[in-house]
Amino acid sequence: AAIKATKHWGTSCSGSRFLNGTLALHEELEHRLAKFVNKKAALCFSTGYQTNVGAISALVGKGDHVVTDKLNHASIVDGIFLATGMRGRVYTHRYQHNNPESLEKNLKEVPAGEPILVVTDGVFSMEGDIVKLPKIRELCTKYGARLYVDEAHGLGVVGNTGRGCEEHYGMPGAADVLMCTFSKSFGSLGGFVAGDELVIDYIKHAARP
Repeated sequence: AAIKATKHWGTSCSGSRFLNGTLALHEELEHRLAKFVNKKAALCFSTGYQTNVGAISALVGKGDHVVTDKLNHASIVDGIFLATGMRGRVYTHRYQHNNPESLEKNLKEVPAGEPILVVTDGVFSMEGDIVKLPKIRELCTKYGARLYVDEAHGLGVVGNTGRGCEEHYGMPGAADVLMCTFSKSFGSLGGFVAGDELVIDYIKHAARP
């Protein structure tokens, strides 16, 4: 299959996805990934690290609030740092690991009406525990926050058919934005982010990576 694809498509696009580096193969893959995780659209990146750095730094702007688990992956931390460097002051709040009470305390500190993005791993890379998704989703709805879930270590591992934490808890659509890497259970290289079409289209045009 690899030889057949190379004969048809060549060995490289010799350019970035945004300019001349997108083939029908990329779009087919993104469509199938979006369907797999029950989202409207998906966007692939060259690595999982670049996926988090690109998506988070695109979604968060000056004056926005990011509420992040203290034990989130380094790529999430770097995405928040890049957003601050690119766009000016981003208010970062760190809550105690997988602790909904601590999360709510942080959410209460955000002035009413100001944009909030809550970011968490689905399955935490070093600890191996699973995010308390039902309670975190409840708090995001209560305080008008969007929820970004990194499923790098959950997709292909948890849930009856390997679709991650949403399936594990029977909560399809709980995450507003879902991220995953190909370098864990998929045994490959790259990553993707999935969500509503408008959000994914924005990331496609605004993410530096």
